[in-house]
Parts: sequence; C-alpha cells; structure tokens
Amino acid sequence: MSVPPPVARLKRKLGVENLWLYVLAELCRGDSYPYDLVKAIERDFGFKPGKVLPYVVLSRLESEGFVESYFVERRKYYRVTEKGRELLAEGLTHLKVLTRRLVEVAGLEPGGF
Repeated sequence: MSVPPPVARLKRKLGVENLWLYVLAELCRGDSYPYDLVKAIERDFGFKPGKVLPYVVLSRLESEGFVESYFVERRKYYRVTEKGRELLAEGLTHLKVLTRRLVEVAGLEPGGF
C-alpha cells in the first residue's frame, strides 16, 4: 500500500528534519560516534538520516552545549549533557501535548488511532 503524500511529508518532517530528537535519544543510551548513531537511528526509528546530516546536527548540538565530544584514538565520540537531556524532555513533552490535543480536537479515543 502506498503512503499518501501528506503522511510521507509528516514522516519526513518528524524524521530527518528533526534529527536532533533521535540523536539525543540515542545518546541517552550511551556515548556514540556518528556512523554508529546512523545505524542505531535506522534500526530504532526506521529511517536513514544520511551520511552528512548527523555530523551537521552533532556539530550544532555541541556548539549549543547539548552534547560534548571526546576522542578515543582517532574516533570522535559524543555524549549528551544535562542540558541536552532537558532539551530532549522538552521536545518530547511538546510532541505529547500536541498528540493529546489533536486526539481531543478530532474526537478520537485515546489509543484508538
């Protein structure tokens, strides 16, 4: 069955275009490096974030203090900071509130969709 275009756009917007959510969630599991994060995101969330975008997202998250990096030999690892955990919690809370409100406005039964 084909995915309707609006659903495909929603998946893209909630996926690659908000990659920071998935990166922070994976880093909450433990320190990692970009290539491993890409594999984990594909495994856990079902989409491929590409090869370059995770580096861009990690760089931005690091410059804003949400992750920090360190080297083991020549490999650069990242870990989530407390500020990053707080950001992830804020993002997840927003998604939860939005979902509840959409269910309420549409008159759907919670869990019935």
